[in-house]
Amino acid sequence: MKETIAHLHLICEDWKRELEFFKQEMVILRKRLQEVAEKNTDSGVLKYVEHFENKFHIITDHIDEMRHDVNLKNESLLKEAAEKPNYINVKMIASDENLTSLMLDTSADFYATKKEFYQFLSKVM
Repeated sequence: MKETIAHLHLICEDWKRELEFFKQEMVILRKRLQEVAEKNTDSGVLKYVEHFENKFHIITDHIDEMRHDVNLKNESLLKEAAEKPNYINVKMIASDENLTSLMLDTSADFYATKKEFYQFLSKVM
């Protein structure tokens, strides 16, 4: 599907805000996990602590990669807008379905992990 440069730029800006939110949430989730680890020595609990440490690390790395990709996409859009200022609002660019799909997967993974983590917290606290 064709989109305008302006619309794709707004989508990139939304994604950047969403990824920044995820990044900030990860700091909070890690702090909560650290509190659980400090208060529990049960091997069953520590197994889940390690699981979430690994999962949070993977998600954080993926968020960083997505931020990089979104920034590259946004920079290319801004460059194209500068080169073709008369075409900013003309539907002429194919939307990046791959990046859209990756953002949806990132968001779904983040919220599923957060839900799983809160369920874990409700059991151990």
